[in-house]
Amino acid sequence: MRLLFIILFVALPSLAAAQTMADLDRRRKKAEEEIAYIDRLLQQNSTDRKNSAQQLNLVREKIKTRKQIVASIDAQIQMMENDVSKKQDEIARLQSNFDTLKQSYEQLLYQAYKNRNKNHWMMYIMASDNVGLAYRRWNYFKHYASYINDQAAQIKQTAEAMNIEVESLNTKKTALAKRMADRQREMRTLESEEAEVRKIGQNLSGQEQELARKMATQRKTVERINRQIEQIVSEQAKRDRQQRQKAAAAAAAAAAAATATSTTLPVADKALSAKFESNRGQLPWPVQKGVITERFGVHYHPVFKNIKMQPNNGIDISTEANSRVLAVFDGEVRRVFTVPGMNNCVMVLHGGYYTLYCKLSTVAVKTGDKVTAGQAIGTVFTADNTVLHFEIWKAKTNGEAEKTDPELWLKKK
Repeated sequence: MRLLFIILFVALPSLAAAQTMADLDRRRKKAEEEIAYIDRLLQQNSTDRKNSAQQLNLVREKIKTRKQIVASIDAQIQMMENDVSKKQDEIARLQSNFDTLKQSYEQLLYQAYKNRNKNHWMMYIMASDNVGLAYRRWNYFKHYASYINDQAAQIKQTAEAMNIEVESLNTKKTALAKRMADRQREMRTLESEEAEVRKIGQNLSGQEQELARKMATQRKTVERINRQIEQIVSEQAKRDRQQRQKAAAAAAAAAAAATATSTTLPVADKALSAKFESNRGQLPWPVQKGVITERFGVHYHPVFKNIKMQPNNGIDISTEANSRVLAVFDGEVRRVFTVPGMNNCVMVLHGGYYTLYCKLSTVAVKTGDKVTAGQAIGTVFTADNTVLHFEIWKAKTNGEAEKTDPELWLKKK
């Protein structure tokens, strides 16, 4: 029973650590799956896109994810080293106890050997002045023998516990060596990927002026597209506001109310809008798997820091060919339209918010359809690559709409 207690006392801290190690293993596995997915996307890109900004962004996302793997391994190594150190301290403590017990036991055996003659013991007891003293002397010899046996049992238990600790230490050292080998392998791969980025940059080094001209042209095109989409969203927001006003006025007239017409959202829309807002950072992705390769706002070229990229009112998600586009929240399809450069677009209303899905090859819904979170609303268009353009807009009280960063709304991977 005592040995079982020692084993449990030793194992409990390791069990708590194992839970954290398991968490790190899950994160690492997830990161490895993400890298494998990015590799598939890179292989799907056409040859003439290999040196594109999107290609660079994909490789950089892979590098960022690889660094997460290295960080997880580093955390595991630190935990393992701490665990190994604790095991070594525990073994040293047990060894010290073992040596002390052994030395004490040897002294007890020596004293017992010197007094091994039973007649001598009996004479010592019989020479007592009274019965009480005789009993105490007899009891002493009785417990002396029992104490020797207890010491022997403690020595055995300590030796067994020490053997368990040594075996555990060797197992942990083996696992630690494996993690260190994993880290070295990941670092070599990371260096190779960073070299790939430098190579792409070198391939582009002589094309900076030409690229700057292309970016300027593309920026004008994208700005035109953005204005078209902004106008469509704004018109739809104003139209929806007018419909709400008419509905509120009709309801007020029917109830013979003397209150002024409200321009705010109806109760049902308010509830949906509040629910949408409460899911900020928790919305599902509009595709089953994807990697953000163009982020919200204005950014600079990944190689040429003086070249400004085209502005982005949303995010671009690289995904696989024929990927389905999914509604991120319950709502109503308010518009299906086409914009040159963005292919088909679907606008969904969620109370006081709009989500916009563009670069669709096919559309599976129509204006007025009710959709639920996760419902397929179309498929992503594929040319040289497969990219979904995704935006989120918030309706304002004046009937306008303002763009927000969709990445802040989506659930972290």
